[in-house]
Amino acid sequence: MNKPNKIIIHHSLTKDGKTVSWKAIRNYHRSKGWKDIGYHWGIELVGDEYEIFKGRNENEVGAHTKGQNSSSIGICLVGNFDIDEPPKAQLYKLIELIRDIWSRYGQLPVYMHNQFASYKSCPGKKFPYNWLLNELKSGENKEGNNDFKLAINKLAEKGVINSPDYWIKNDLYKTKYVRELIKKFANKIG
Repeated sequence: MNKPNKIIIHHSLTKDGKTVSWKAIRNYHRSKGWKDIGYHWGIELVGDEYEIFKGRNENEVGAHTKGQNSSSIGICLVGNFDIDEPPKAQLYKLIELIRDIWSRYGQLPVYMHNQFASYKSCPGKKFPYNWLLNELKSGENKEGNNDFKLAINKLAEKGVINSPDYWIKNDLYKTKYVRELIKKFANKIG
């Protein structure tokens, strides 16, 4: 039985493309004799959008970090972040997933795999860990701020707007009413 007290971030160390490779990772893990994929969650590009994929049930012991599998939730971002930084859209999808996990378990601390296996670079030399922690922290302090950023990034992904940072940082869009309108519009276009 898994009793999560932390979240551990990984990368697949494989290039992500516009085809689903979460299934390939699952097949690889099963070929090693494992019951299922070792991670609880995954995030990868499907078509033009990042999607969250379910792996093992959160109450099942994972197979992703030696010595931590019975006390953690493992999330794998598909991509090789030794080469490139993860795209912001993928990182915001990660934040969305972490917040969802927090809604069930409270604010579990977030770690990188390499903090438990120093001989590895996972989730990659270019993974912006401090940025992620700051984004998670800033969202805690500003009601609806993270949802607004997610909405802006969704609109940018769909090509409705460009320059997401302009929208996020501009004082004109800091009123709660305007942010709620933008979030509702982003949800409507899916």
